[in-house]
Amino acid sequence: MIKRADLSIVPLTFKHPIVTAHAVLSVRRTLILRLETVDGVVGYGEGVAFETPWYTEETTQSMVDTSKLILDLLKRETVTTDVFPNLVSSIIGQRMAKAMWESALWEIEAARANKSLKSYMNAGDSVSCGRTIGIGLLNQTMKSIETALDDGFERIKLKASPNELLPALREIRAVFPDAPLMIDLNGSASDQPIEWFEQLDAHRLLMIEQPYPSRQFAKSAALQAKLMTPICLDESITSYDDVETMTQLGAGKIVNIKPARVGGLNEALHIRQYGAPYWVGGMYESGIGRYHTLLFASLSGASFPADMSGTSAYFEQDLLDTPLEVENGKLILPDSVQPNWAVIEQMREETISLQA
Repeated sequence: MIKRADLSIVPLTFKHPIVTAHAVLSVRRTLILRLETVDGVVGYGEGVAFETPWYTEETTQSMVDTSKLILDLLKRETVTTDVFPNLVSSIIGQRMAKAMWESALWEIEAARANKSLKSYMNAGDSVSCGRTIGIGLLNQTMKSIETALDDGFERIKLKASPNELLPALREIRAVFPDAPLMIDLNGSASDQPIEWFEQLDAHRLLMIEQPYPSRQFAKSAALQAKLMTPICLDESITSYDDVETMTQLGAGKIVNIKPARVGGLNEALHIRQYGAPYWVGGMYESGIGRYHTLLFASLSGASFPADMSGTSAYFEQDLLDTPLEVENGKLILPDSVQPNWAVIEQMREETISLQA
């Protein structure tokens, strides 16, 4: 049974601002959960929603509020990862908050089995990686692509607003005609005509990720029917049922699985079993959530390199005790890691302690 839950809000400063179709991020406030059982076993997880609901409806504050509801539901219960989804099913949505708690429970189960989480999950030793690059100043973007390719990254994902994308892509393709490129639109291209997408077809992209807002499956299906380039759904995929909907409607051909977005490792494993081509994405999380996601990404079956980098790539200071490093385009997974609680305590803006 659970004894207490401590939630720390920790600001992480990006080394370079992150550009998406909806936001420019200089600081990312993440939520770290430390879960303790009555017999002293500790698990931890990371809540990866942002401060504002630009990616999903969840926010940092909503994860705190949902955590209070989750703890009330789990009081006096012996909680395991396989029963957790049913125990919290009365809470509608709030998948990132649930994923944070489920990650902590996975850690607790592994500790009870006297294993590391990596061993408990039968995870691999490395993950092939892609690199995400926001299109800013073109010369800087070109340099970032060149560096990523030289470092062995096997896929380059470009992020920009639709108005900036086509002119930049033409220039990039002229310099890197054979680079494995894809684009991520974060649901921002609803107003673009079919001719705009047909111009993207000419650039031989691996995929177009999330052209329309998350629930527009029918519109995405109509677009996919007119394009040669595969559509990959990201924000649209919050459950196994969404993958079925995508497939039945022809709304896309590839799935981006983010365990945090679908409610945790259990649902991510379920989606993996569906058989649709997939790859694993990140959420600009600290090394804590990154390691959990990478363990899932290391399992067999992914069709494309993961959208992840080492802990030195994004933040001035990470929260993990062991760096995660990329070697020749592969991210190496240590056998065991722990949060750096001293750093978390030093950096945190606020801690919310919940007693069971």
